[in-house]
Parts: sequence; C-alpha cells; structure tokens
Amino acid sequence: MIGSVLRGIGRTVGLVTGIYLIYVAIRGSRLLVEPQVRPFVPDIAGAPATPAALGLEYEPVRITTDDDVVLTGWLVPAARDTTTAVIVLHGFTGHRLPELAGFVPWLAERHHVLQFDFRGHGESGAGLVTLGVNERRDVAAAVAFLQARGLGPIALVGVSMGAAIAIVAAPDLPVTAVVADAAFAELSHPVGNRMREVGYPLAGIGARGILWAASLRTRTRLMDPIRAVGRIAPRALLLIAPKEDRLISWRQSVALYEAAGEPKELFVVEGAGHGEAVVTDPAGYRRRVLDFLERYLG
Repeated sequence: MIGSVLRGIGRTVGLVTGIYLIYVAIRGSRLLVEPQVRPFVPDIAGAPATPAALGLEYEPVRITTDDDVVLTGWLVPAARDTTTAVIVLHGFTGHRLPELAGFVPWLAERHHVLQFDFRGHGESGAGLVTLGVNERRDVAAAVAFLQARGLGPIALVGVSMGAAIAIVAAPDLPVTAVVADAAFAELSHPVGNRMREVGYPLAGIGARGILWAASLRTRTRLMDPIRAVGRIAPRALLLIAPKEDRLISWRQSVALYEAAGEPKELFVVEGAGHGEAVVTDPAGYRRRVLDFLERYLG
C-alpha cells in the first residue's frame, strides 16, 4: 500500500517537473532569441547619443551582411595618422550607445573605431538572436567594410555577448587581436544564472532545455565560445574578467584562457561587476587594453 502511494507520488512529481521544464524551455527560448531589446536612447539621462556629443567627428554607416541584414552604426576616425581599426561589440539586448562613452573616446585617440548594432538590436535590421551563430556574419560584414576603406590591422573589442561573439567570429576572419570583456565560456552558464536570479528552480537543467529549444527556434546549433577559443591563435587574445560578476563568473574567462592558444593574456579586475571593469579601474583598464592593441596592431 505504502509502495503504491510512493510510486504515485513519484509519477506525479515527475509529470509536474516535466511540464515545468517544457514550459521553461518554450518561454525561455523565446525570450532568448526574440528578447525585448532596449530602445535606442542613452541608458542614463544626459549621456551622449552620438559621437558629436563627445566632440568626436564621425560618419554614419550602413553595412549589409551576406544574408541581407542592414546594420547601422558609425565610424569614428583616429586622432592620429594610422590605418589600424577597432570594432566595438555590444551586449545582449543592448546597442552601441553604452560603449560610445565608455570606450570610443580613448580608443579613437590611437585607432579608427567602428561601432554597430547587432541584428535584432538598436537601429539595425530585424533578426533572431543566436549569440554568435548568425552574428558572426555581422562581424564579418563590419571587417569587410573596414578593409574596403583600406583600414587594418583590425581588432575586435567586445563586452558580454559582444565578447563571446568576438571569440566565435575571430577564427574565421582577417583580424589581428581580440579583447573579450566578461565573456561566457558556455552558453548555459549565464542562462542558468539568470534563472537563479529570477528564482526559477532546476536552473541547470532548465538552461540546457532553453538552449535546446532556442536551437530549434533558430534552426541553428548554438555555439559555446570555449569550443572556438582555441582557434583564435595565432591572433592575440586579451580576456578581461570582472571578479565580482554575478551573471558571468570570472572563472568563465579563466576557462577560456586555459583553452586558448598563444599569445594570450588574462586581466582580472577586482571589485568589478558585470560589464563594470572599465569604470571600476578606468586607468588600469585603458592602459592594459591600449598597450595590448599597440603590441599587436602596431
């Protein structure tokens, strides 16, 4: 009698758990590939909305990918005589404005700087978010745009999702260096952490279910950057790890560093949260990135 009751309870728990995981996979995958992106306005009132607000010259650009997605951005010329260029890549659900104030002024002192919004973000054309699979085409189009202008060598500088996309895109592109700030090594890591933050149980299994369903929605095989990072060499790689990042553990950068080939560097920023390394230690951050780019872009 007790055995029958326990088996019944077990079947009920299993059924409820299965229904819950299916719900999480369906809802979570939709939010992942068709997220509610932030409007193209500064996140902070009074923050610059164009490079001109920072006293920088710039050219509005429109770049078409090989699958006909139109990307919108701007090209800021270098303050010195050079052909070197840097492409700055933004994070998930964002756009190019946050990195405008945080990165462009000091990068443009030495290099031409190209910013654009990924497909499905900001002012660019619509597209499902694949966290690297299709976005590689966006980066490839940006690199080709700079080369057509006679610019190079080229570096990729990305934050969060932009960092992960830089890692998966670089092995197949004529770029010289990659700077990846707060990159994830495995897609399930930030997805699971976001579930835990919201309060969803079974975050580990749920995250894998979300990614499986997202692959079905996008008809792609989503990519873990750790599977691509070893192919970046002989291009140079600088990994920046915010030590207090609650979304993407700094140990994800350590894992990427260990899997990468030479030349490679790891810069751990104490006290920095997700995407906050550049404001936590601005002088050290800028010095480390600029010195790295100087060595490998020339």
